[in-house]
Amino acid sequence: MYGHRPLTRLEAGLFAALVAIFITVFARQILEYMEIAERAAMEATLVSTMSAINVRLIQDSADQRKGTSDWTRRNPFELARMAPANFAGELNESPPASGSWGYNSASAELIYTPRLHFKLQTSNGQASLRFRLVERPTGGYGLAPTAPYRWE
Repeated sequence: MYGHRPLTRLEAGLFAALVAIFITVFARQILEYMEIAERAAMEATLVSTMSAINVRLIQDSADQRKGTSDWTRRNPFELARMAPANFAGELNESPPASGSWGYNSASAELIYTPRLHFKLQTSNGQASLRFRLVERPTGGYGLAPTAPYRWE
């Protein structure tokens, strides 16, 4: 019977090679999906922060409060009155740890360092993404990248 004899070295080698190929392909696909999920989470954080800032701006204007002119130099998470769980706080010149947000008050930039960045291309060659709070010409605020990037 076929199932009762031990495998030859050739059969064992072929079996091991096939298993290694399948594991490699599976791991690569999993890492790709994890990177897509991280990018989506980063973009969702940016969108919800911009929305919260603009809601606060509308609320302050409805309450006739002034003092919103210096918002571009302030921490966007502080203005939004919310912060993600992976917010490291105010930073010096060093970027935050992998998978974390940080705010550099000297340059007024919100910085995100992704864990997985295989498909991230930045114009400055760094793995960290930097965003600055800017006033939109149509009204309200937005978070604009300081250096162009493409993350597929």
